[in-house]
Amino acid sequence: MKKAIGIGVLFISIISCGYLFQLENDEKLAKKIENELYSENGAVDFAKMTDFDWDSLIILGPYTTIENIEKEFDLNLANIRQNGIHYSDYYDLVVFIKDKKSVKIIELKRAINSQRKIIKKEESKFKTGENGIIKLTE
Repeated sequence: MKKAIGIGVLFISIISCGYLFQLENDEKLAKKIENELYSENGAVDFAKMTDFDWDSLIILGPYTTIENIEKEFDLNLANIRQNGIHYSDYYDLVVFIKDKKSVKIIELKRAINSQRKIIKKEESKFKTGENGIIKLTE
């Protein structure tokens, strides 16, 4: 009986570890970026707005399945699998990546023209268009 209880506790501990180390929305950074995007200038350079180490980002639109993105781009996104983007249509998820691993996420209002591609840090400049859609500047 003690063995069964021990195995049960171990099993629950292992499963809960997947939920413990999940990245959460950086609300302060999201607000800072949204303020810039909706300012008179309407432009933002993500590289200049951040103070942490990252080398690229990807924008995930609503109903995106994290596991599919991991396979498609050879990324390790285990720490954002429980985010909820796969069943939500309220926000776009910006995933900051360092060495193919997610290091920070922000949830932005649905206005970004999400693209299924990795965007390098030095190219992460966005501008709000006339129709309110936020696009990558080229």
